[in-house]
This record gives sequence, structure tokens and C-alpha cells, in this order.
Amino acid sequence: MYKVIKLFSTYSIPLILLVLMVTCLKVKGQETNTKAIDQIYEEMVARIQTDIDPEFMYDYEDTKFVPPEGKTVLIMGQTVERIREYMDHFGHRPLPGGWSAYWGIPEFTGITEQHKNETGATQHHQMLIDSFPNTVVHSALWMVGKWNVAQKAANGDYDRVVKKYSSWAKKVNRPIYLRIGYEFDGPHNELEPREYVKAYRHIVDLMRAKGVDNVAFVWHSYASKPFKDYPLAAWYPGDAYVDWVGISVFGHAYGGTDFGPYCDNVLQFAKQHQKPVMIAEAKPINGIDANNIEVWDEWFVNFFTFTYNKNIKAISFINEDWPRTKIPGISEWKDGRLYNNEHVSRAWFKETDKDRYLKQSTELYKQLGYTKYWLKCW
Repeated sequence: MYKVIKLFSTYSIPLILLVLMVTCLKVKGQETNTKAIDQIYEEMVARIQTDIDPEFMYDYEDTKFVPPEGKTVLIMGQTVERIREYMDHFGHRPLPGGWSAYWGIPEFTGITEQHKNETGATQHHQMLIDSFPNTVVHSALWMVGKWNVAQKAANGDYDRVVKKYSSWAKKVNRPIYLRIGYEFDGPHNELEPREYVKAYRHIVDLMRAKGVDNVAFVWHSYASKPFKDYPLAAWYPGDAYVDWVGISVFGHAYGGTDFGPYCDNVLQFAKQHQKPVMIAEAKPINGIDANNIEVWDEWFVNFFTFTYNKNIKAISFINEDWPRTKIPGISEWKDGRLYNNEHVSRAWFKETDKDRYLKQSTELYKQLGYTKYWLKCW
């Protein structure tokens, strides 16, 4: 027995020590490797310039649900299919502070029940309510000049639909950012300013008459060459009807942080009227390739730098495979889903995990000044 114990001590103890040493080296190597990887993403994010231009730090008037100074609401969209994909890939991450959904004024679809349109994409506002507590809803109301849609809206032809939406909005008891006739000045929407303003005001008046007070009305510009070169002000419904100004950022962010004169014009207009600005739709239209991270420097760095510099108070990213949607006019746009490229998505979360970005939280509504929810909880 003594010989067995001695043999075990002679050979096993050094072997155990060797295994422990190798294990420690492996762990140390993994830690070193992890730190090196983290350093790569930190360097990617460090290329974002975080200075805020004092020109765009101004007081806001006649608005609601605006984040505190130094904060920005983070929103993700925009279909049931892509949101589910997002959760499959990033459900373990801190979730965004809001989600996007779309509907059209002619019919009450995609709100309380899911609706799949001709592009194959599904919309369902209530799913966002049921699946994501403590978040906001970023609701886009389709209304165009074609087919006399805006004219009919202004004349009250769709009042029944607006009233049903109003009833639903009141019940959900959370902040809703409603973009009425989004990208109103885009040539693709063919909206005449007079018709648009009349329709916009009619919708807001009707919703207010129904007692809706948890909706912020967003005036969303395409921020590019406008329909028939009408001046931006021609589409403006008035300060009493606009809580936020929105812009789209697609091809704008390629080539630098100057997004062009049309975008500058919208930002200046918002400042003059003391309205907060959101990037209501954003995506690198050249796509996110699985084997190429150049899009980070070519688009994302410029995009985030712009949001800091111009003091953007909310950003909504469209996590979409555009070719799959077959939407007329944008068939050349590429697949821009974040999970296409692990390096891009990691850099995205390295940036958006910062406290600057308001995400799903029990404190979110307080941060946005939405007190109705808390009063009801009491």
C-alpha cells in the first residue's frame, strides 16, 4: 500500500500540476484573445466622433416624449419577420427602447391583427405591445398623393379608420411616435403640400378629439430632393400640430458626415421651430456583406457621428433584406440586416450599449416624461 501511495505521489502530483499549468495558460490565452478582440471593436467605435455642435443644442417647444439631455431613443424595425429574426440573433442583448411598425390610412389593418401585404412583409402593432413591455411604438402611417389618398383623408373618408386607431392607441398606455404621411416630400409619394397639410391636420384634430394624449406627432421629411421642388415650409402643418421632425438617412451617410443641403435645410427648419429631430428611417442601402466590414467606416461611422453632432434625439434602424421585399423603386437596395456580419453587429452593440441610448427599461417612460403610465400603476 505504501508503494502504491508513493508511486501515485511521485507521478500523479507533477502530472496534475502540469494539467493545471496548461489550463491556466489556456485561460490566460483566451482572456488575452478576448481582450484583443474587444480592442478591435473599441477601435472601430472610437472612429465615431462624439462632439455635439452647440448650434443644435436648443430648447424644445410644444413637443412630448423627448429624452433627457445627452440621451437618444434607440428603435429597431420594421416587420414581424425581421423583428423575430432580430430576436433569434440578438435576444440575449439589451433590447432597443422601441420598435417600428407600419399601417395605411385606407384600412385598419396591421394594428390589432397581423397583416401581410403584397411585398410579403407582415405588420402587427399589437405584437409589439404584447411582446415588448417598457418600450415605445414607432408607428408609420402610409398616406400618399397618388390615388387621391391624401385628398380622401382630408375629406374625412377614412375617419372610421383613424377613430379605431385612436381607440387602440389610448388602450396601450405607452408612448407612440406617429409619422403621418411619412416622407411627405419624397417624389415617390406625390403629395401636394396643400392636400398633405389639410389631411395631416384633420388626422391630428380627430385623434385629439378622441382624447388621445399618448401620441407624439412626427413630421417626417425624405431629406432629399423634394417632390416638384416645393419649399419645405409648404408642407408644414404648423407648430401646434408637430411634436417632432423626422428625417430619412439612406445613401446620405456614404462619403462623409455632410448629408447634403436638403438634409441641412430640414435640420435648420426644426431648429427654427424648436422641435427635436429623429432619424425615422435609416439603413446602408448598399447592404451589409458577410465578408466585408468596410461598411462600418463607409456608412456607420458617418451615421453615428452625425447623430452626435446634430444632437439627434431618436434613431430608428431598418433591419431589412430589401431585395426580398420587392418594393418598387428600391429594387437595387441590398440586404442590410445587422446579423449578416458579426464584426459589424458587434461594433453596433459596442456603440449602442452605451448609456446614451435609451433601451427597454422600467425607467424608460419616466425618462421620456410619460407620466400617465406611472399614475395608472399607482
